[in-house]
Amino acid sequence: MSTSPTPPPPSSRASTDGSPNPLRLERAPLSPKGASLIKYQYDVVLGCPRSGTTFLMELLSTLPDIESVTGTILPVSIPQIVNAADLSPALYDALAVGFERALDDYLESGRFRSRAAALQKWANAPTGRGLFDALRNRRSIERLVYKEPFLSFAPEFVYYALPDANIIHIYRDGRDCANSLIRTYDVLSDENLTHLMGAEMRLGRQVGDRYVPWWVEQDREEEFLAATPFGRALWMWAYMVRRCDHFFSLPEVQASGRVMLLRYEDFMQSPAEYGDKILHHLGLSPTPSFRRRLKTAHTGSIGKHERRSPSELEEAERIAGPELARYGYL
Repeated sequence: MSTSPTPPPPSSRASTDGSPNPLRLERAPLSPKGASLIKYQYDVVLGCPRSGTTFLMELLSTLPDIESVTGTILPVSIPQIVNAADLSPALYDALAVGFERALDDYLESGRFRSRAAALQKWANAPTGRGLFDALRNRRSIERLVYKEPFLSFAPEFVYYALPDANIIHIYRDGRDCANSLIRTYDVLSDENLTHLMGAEMRLGRQVGDRYVPWWVEQDREEEFLAATPFGRALWMWAYMVRRCDHFFSLPEVQASGRVMLLRYEDFMQSPAEYGDKILHHLGLSPTPSFRRRLKTAHTGSIGKHERRSPSELEEAERIAGPELARYGYL
């Protein structure tokens, strides 16, 4: 993999409207010794929770040379902390380096090298020699693909922390994401706003007996608190896609070829076509297991938000209309 120096990013954090602040992350290029510490290829899947990231990771887990890991290495607090206005460039850089080193540590850990993990990998991606190696605690991979949906809060953090990583940003109609989030996890309810323990809000400002997430714009606190949980989940989705759209649209990021934008609805409707595009982006080849898993894709969850009340659907357009239109959902 490439060990070329890492250029400093054009910006390190975002303002409350989702666009980057001008504060630069002054990170020196990797020294030859630092570059030699990069041991593995890391790729990243991100997207608002309930955007299809889980299916995508299950699909990638069928490839024998990939280790697919979901959200157990980087605390969900980190993508939120890096947006703090008072975070110094030095601390930001320390978190970025720590992210990469945490991935290194995982691949050297007993968790990765255990016989149980090896057998599970062989079950997902059977190969001729895989079972023999698994029974002898032998594991060999070419890359790790890491998924953390809340990295959508800070796409530039991923891009610069892992300078050789390919990134797949999967996005879905925010109304379906919000519908699934509150039905599955009951997120952003009035009760869940009384503390900062939820994954969606590790930082917030107190208003009365509730907290307003950091990703809500200043002077819109009362509007957020008056919204339904469905509307609040749309609010989070809108912030995430706005951040990703802004950063991934930068000319230098587009020119890098490192980022693939994947529309969930297109993926479910044409899984074979988009499965090939995913493999091409990652530089991988299909396997029979990969093709079989692709065939389980379905469109049954598309448009489920339409069952919500008319008032909630109007609320969705009021809160996230520009973002829904930007991604072609209105």
